[in-house]
Amino acid sequence: MQHGKWHFEPEDGGHVALQILQLQPVDPVAYRMSDVWGYDQDELPIEPFDIEIRVTAPSVLEGLKVFADAVQAYMQENFGGYAREQFLERLDWQDEYAEVRICQITMEG
Repeated sequence: MQHGKWHFEPEDGGHVALQILQLQPVDPVAYRMSDVWGYDQDELPIEPFDIEIRVTAPSVLEGLKVFADAVQAYMQENFGGYAREQFLERLDWQDEYAEVRICQITMEG
């Protein structure tokens, strides 16, 4: 079994403009995703969970890729689970004056 691909770029089916993905935020950024779910080796759903990971990366796109890799590793290590294929729907930035910027990620399956 393997993880389904997470599509971030518009040319790959993502819905966030490339200009936003190329932004270079002040590091680190706390990428957050709610109700992450996947499936186990028997194709049964695993319980959804919320996760937040602080990432230092040269661009938003690179940060999203690091986040996806970390989430998928977490799923395997803690649940024996695998991520489904998903597409980036939206990025919501919160509290731009906070010490650590928060980016809420919304994906669709």
